[in-house]
Amino acid sequence: MTHNDDTRHDSISATAEHRQAERIPGRLLGSVIATGVLTFIGILTETVMNVLFPELMSEFSVGTSTVQWLTTGYLLVVSLTVTLSSYFKRRYTLRLQFIVAVTLCLLGAIVALCELNFPMLLIARILQGMGTGIALPLMFNIILEQSPRSKIGQLMGVGNLVCACAPALGPTFGGVVASMASWRWVFVLVIPFLLVALVLGLKCIQQSEPTTEARLSVLQLLCIAIAFVSILFAIEQGGSAISALSTGDDAAVPTMVLAAVLLVVGIGALFAFARISRRSFSPLIRLGVLTSVSFRWHLLSYVLFPFITIGLGFLLPNLIQLGLGKSSLVAGIAVLPGALLGAVMAPLGGMLLDRIGAATPILAGFVVALLGLLMFSIFGVGAGLIGLSCFYFVYMLGFSTAYSNIMTDALNELPGELKADGNALFSTLQQLMGAVGTTVMSVFVAVAQAGHGSAGSDEYAQATISGSRAAFVCVTVVLLISALAMLRALAVRHAEASHERLPG
Repeated sequence: MTHNDDTRHDSISATAEHRQAERIPGRLLGSVIATGVLTFIGILTETVMNVLFPELMSEFSVGTSTVQWLTTGYLLVVSLTVTLSSYFKRRYTLRLQFIVAVTLCLLGAIVALCELNFPMLLIARILQGMGTGIALPLMFNIILEQSPRSKIGQLMGVGNLVCACAPALGPTFGGVVASMASWRWVFVLVIPFLLVALVLGLKCIQQSEPTTEARLSVLQLLCIAIAFVSILFAIEQGGSAISALSTGDDAAVPTMVLAAVLLVVGIGALFAFARISRRSFSPLIRLGVLTSVSFRWHLLSYVLFPFITIGLGFLLPNLIQLGLGKSSLVAGIAVLPGALLGAVMAPLGGMLLDRIGAATPILAGFVVALLGLLMFSIFGVGAGLIGLSCFYFVYMLGFSTAYSNIMTDALNELPGELKADGNALFSTLQQLMGAVGTTVMSVFVAVAQAGHGSAGSDEYAQATISGSRAAFVCVTVVLLISALAMLRALAVRHAEASHERLPG
């Protein structure tokens, strides 16, 4: 009897110790909140710009294809900065990275408040993009390094909640601000939050791994920069060429040739980056993460989601304003229900992964997201403003359930020393594909608008609706490709697991 009591007591003590060890430390939670706030503000201001585009187009006398660079250029800088995150992690302390990120975001906000023209506003967005590019992978690196293993899915869900909800809340925030004051107040209002995040981060962020004397390969950075810039400009120039063709402009052929040349240069620079990285002793991103077949399919599935979600973040507010003639406030409110739903579902999706594994929440999320996009494609603006809001709500339900779990599931396959590189690759391509999505959506709309009057006319509104309809079909097809890639990833993993269980 005494022996049984002792055994039971030991078991209870072990369980209690395990639960204590698996609690989320207060400093870790504070670190995630601080970096999360910084990342949230960076991504929020990105999509705030989307709902302000019509106003900015009027104030600065620029067109759709030009004003979209406030988002595309920002995302491009974020993606390039994120590429350096693995190097930053090895070379600099977490706290120093955080301080630099906050400083860049504050400086960008100040420049935006002082701007006199469109180029200055673009410079402000570039500075903020650099800050966000440091903060985004920093948040995930802290989670991956310092989280109890049983809480990784939950905290990754919280991290991806930032990435999922900030783009959706941006139009609402921008619409409210624009309806009450100048758009410049967007940058005034974020400054106090940046300062609070700075104080919290300085108090909570701790170094868990030693830094090393890592070297920065300027050649690799140059290759990746040339690749990203060339590919984005190729897409933009391709859209301009199609617009020129539709209006009979003689510039169509040379513009198309330029787009083709830029695309070739971009692809060539990517191959050069990969070749140099494999031979380097200090690669920006260790491409050994791609040796896993399942990881590659996870990565493909994941990066197509920001193409869709950030593309929709550009498309919907502009469709509602330029196509349906509604205000920026109405456009922002229309996407608010989906944004709030994403805020709830992202961490819940991570908790589901911790409890039942990744496959069920990911596949269920794909089914629901596909249903939302199919409704966009079939009904479009014919369903009215409320219908568009409901379709977006359904899409965000599926997106927020699946998205963070794809990344978590993939990174769990990597050994500890490669997790930072895997995180850098995910975060880099996430931002790049967001920029590509914005550019492609703007191309669909700009091509349809070409030769159909000016903003405010019925002809221009109908052209905007027509371009948006084609864009909805495009993102539906992209989601189908993403779903097929995910199915392939799960099939490969199942086959590998079955092979490992075979005797001998």
